[in-house]
Amino acid sequence: MKAIQRTILKGMASASKQAAVKAAGAASAAFMHQPKEPAALKNLKK
Repeated sequence: MKAIQRTILKGMASASKQAAVKAAGAASAAFMHQPKEPAALKNLKK
């Protein structure tokens, strides 16, 4: 039973991650403009 639960949870986590990656540059939920990320923040990620 635990193996089945673990498999299902891993599948759900994978699907959630894929959805988050695809949504990462999209417009906001309210269909408003999403501003570009400042260059200073991009440098902090590296």
